[in-house]
Amino acid sequence: MTTMFILSTVMTIIQIVGLILLIMVLIKQFKHGGVLQGIIGLITCGFWTFIWGWMKHKPLELTKIMVVWTILIVSPMVLTAVFGFAMMSEMANMLAGMTGEASLTQMKDSFDLKSRKNAAKANIKVNMPNQPKREPQKGDSEAKADWSQKALALWQNGEYTDPNQAVDLWNKAIQDNPNSAESYNNRGLAHYNLKKYPQAVEDYSRAIQLKPDYVVAYNNRGNAYYELTQYDLAEADFNQSIGFEPGYAKAYLNRALTNYQLDRNSQACLDFKKACELGECEGQQWAVQNSICQ
Repeated sequence: MTTMFILSTVMTIIQIVGLILLIMVLIKQFKHGGVLQGIIGLITCGFWTFIWGWMKHKPLELTKIMVVWTILIVSPMVLTAVFGFAMMSEMANMLAGMTGEASLTQMKDSFDLKSRKNAAKANIKVNMPNQPKREPQKGDSEAKADWSQKALALWQNGEYTDPNQAVDLWNKAIQDNPNSAESYNNRGLAHYNLKKYPQAVEDYSRAIQLKPDYVVAYNNRGNAYYELTQYDLAEADFNQSIGFEPGYAKAYLNRALTNYQLDRNSQACLDFKKACELGECEGQQWAVQNSICQ
């Protein structure tokens, strides 16, 4: 609302200055025109004072004041015409936001979904536990870098600070150790941050091939399928995560969001409740606030 704020501020200044000029001319009117003239000026809210001021501007040396006052009277109409289109555009955007039509942004640390389909997509949270350190391999030299540790150093607040660099580092880590499920999972997270969801699915799938009970990889692949709107595949992966680890709160939350997208509100409510019991209560709070769950 920047344009409206600027215009409102300018209008306020114009009104204040205009009032000051009115008072100045009104004082002259009472002094030189008499009490009756002044009272008429007050009764007409300054209209007669403005006319009288122009009638007497030369003998009373009011020319400059009247010119400025006239400009101040005309300027609001000019400003409204100039800024009118911008104001209408901003007002339309404001109303769109009020009715929920504004685009959603990804929320990393809060659960702020609107009560409509696909809004949940903005809040799927990638879950990355503390990854194990890559053990030095035979043949490593002192100068050889530990690619996995460099890549993990880029992970902050639920995402890579430089996902492209993270992909390069995990490529090198995988080249050193092609059988590391963790490296594939972690490269998948970098692809996820880059919104390259098919590549993320490939990496998570390779991690699962190497480690069939890899709970986090199933959850992460479910997140990638979710972003691709392949909700049935996402649900299957969240089921696998929960099957291997029944106390995995994130998987229940993610499955609840998936059920919501599939119009299975009753199942979604059960998962929101379970996730809350396990410590993830933001989903249930949102569902209750939006009358999806009781």
